[in-house]
Amino acid sequence: MHNNYTDKQRLDIAKQQYNSYNEADPVKIGESKKSIGIVSKINNKSTGEQSYIITDKYTPPTASISARNQVKELTILYKGSTAPSKANIMDTKHPEFKDVRNDWLDNDIPTAIQITNGGGPTVTFQLKSSAETLKQAMRLYPNAQVYVYGHSLGSMNAQYAIADLDKKDINRISGGFFYQGPNIYSNLTPKQQDTVKAINALDRLFNFVDRKDYVPIGYGIGDPTIGHLIEIESTKAGMVEQHMWGGYQFNKDGSILTDKEGSLRLAKYATAQQLAAIDIMRTSFSKSGGSLTSSEEIFLDAAEGLAITQGMKQTIQGEIKDLKEMFDKAIENAEDLWRDTLSDARDIGSKLSESEILTALAYGSATESKIVIETVQDCEKSLVEATKIEQEYDKLLEQINEAIKSQVKTDQELAKQIGSMYG
Repeated sequence: MHNNYTDKQRLDIAKQQYNSYNEADPVKIGESKKSIGIVSKINNKSTGEQSYIITDKYTPPTASISARNQVKELTILYKGSTAPSKANIMDTKHPEFKDVRNDWLDNDIPTAIQITNGGGPTVTFQLKSSAETLKQAMRLYPNAQVYVYGHSLGSMNAQYAIADLDKKDINRISGGFFYQGPNIYSNLTPKQQDTVKAINALDRLFNFVDRKDYVPIGYGIGDPTIGHLIEIESTKAGMVEQHMWGGYQFNKDGSILTDKEGSLRLAKYATAQQLAAIDIMRTSFSKSGGSLTSSEEIFLDAAEGLAITQGMKQTIQGEIKDLKEMFDKAIENAEDLWRDTLSDARDIGSKLSESEILTALAYGSATESKIVIETVQDCEKSLVEATKIEQEYDKLLEQINEAIKSQVKTDQELAKQIGSMYG
């Protein structure tokens, strides 16, 4: 279920858009090969749009209405541009020749020019066909919550598809994750921009940008975006690698390295998703037996505690990162202040010896110990305290996880119910 994915796992999901799948194939991520669903339809349209429609169980568009109504989760992956090479742009018989032309000449370049010139409501055919893909999928699976992913050109497709929805349908979008694509907000009509404002208020769309990559243009300070802008704390990689998530960094728990605001937004979303999943489980348990057993109550309470604690830990990580940056700046300022103080004292007391200068400064409580060393010690002390809090959350998470495992282990019926819900 999408409710339990980390930021790193979601990136792994987005990467699947570049893999070759056949209809009815399971889509798996990570070392554990966790299945996120089954490919129920593959789009390869004349506009250049390439996308996968993934459902929680194999349910193609030709399935009965009854079967399609039972699909609870729908994932759409929009593929990014096919990388141009000397072979696929020169050889008309090359299997990728048409893809490259569709992606770059008909979509990437025209849209980039449009964005750099202030935008406008005229968009490419691929963006329009991507919007129709999302609408059609939502009609085919009317009871499914929808998750949309896209990278690069696929990010533009995903952004536009969601912006083009009717307002009445936006509550069905449970998550949108856009990576390293240009900001196409300026290309939207006023109606579409109004839809974006409404869905952004739901805090379910995230637009990930690594500023070291040249592709995601149009993200000026204060510029509106489709989804909340998440600026990545990235490392330097090669030009192609940078664009293909090469600079992305993650904490041990799979949360992405970003600024404090980004961490808070992602933690809030993750917690809300997990609590929603627990509510679904609670309803399911109640239906099966009328009232909850003590074992089910214990499990659900522990699961809620786990979700909230994980969210708090992710928030703490953002706070600690912010503290580290603040402390580093404070130490740098203190060192600069001491250096400037000493330099000024040497100029003023040019006829004094170094020890006389230091003695004179000490009379005014201006010493390296007072200005620099005490500042460093205060910063280190505060950081140690913050780190202790993070470690306490780790211990609590471990205890809750053990309690959940123990409860499931001792109640086979509960384990069976949970297993059926998570596929």
